[in-house]
Amino acid sequence: MKRYAQDTSVPVGRSRGEIDALLRRWGAKGVQWTDDFDEGKVALRFAWTHEGSQYMARFNINLPSEDELRKQAIDGRSTNYGQGGRVSEAKLEKLRRARGQAEHRLLLFWLKAAFNAVEAGIISAEALFLPFLEGRDGKTVAEVAVPKLSELLSYNAGRLLPQHGGK
Repeated sequence: MKRYAQDTSVPVGRSRGEIDALLRRWGAKGVQWTDDFDEGKVALRFAWTHEGSQYMARFNINLPSEDELRKQAIDGRSTNYGQGGRVSEAKLEKLRRARGQAEHRLLLFWLKAAFNAVEAGIISAEALFLPFLEGRDGKTVAEVAVPKLSELLSYNAGRLLPQHGGK
């Protein structure tokens, strides 16, 4: 199945600029992009004030590794003694140049849809962004909750909060 925005030719910088502008219009107080070239990861953080409280949200983007790009660059027309095709250097270079374009485009479209859902009253901004909100320790709610999800869901919702005896 083909991924949405897989074939986009929109440069990463343009998508980031559009994300920055969207967040600014929505009321973000600051935006930070962090690139980890060795690990192939990108983080978007933005500060947001809502009803007097300051929040920090973080989205992580995992980019395709060099190995993944090499697999995608295999030329299916040439065979190597029945072991599959060889890596097309031209295709590999094209994939390297496009690395991150689809992922940044997807994040932009997701954020646009999310803000539209908030504006339409389908979901509150707090509920929508809850998994991405960072605590003082730098971990997002999702990073803390997902490993304990099964345990957390075994309680009723009120027991999730410490003052109600949750863990």
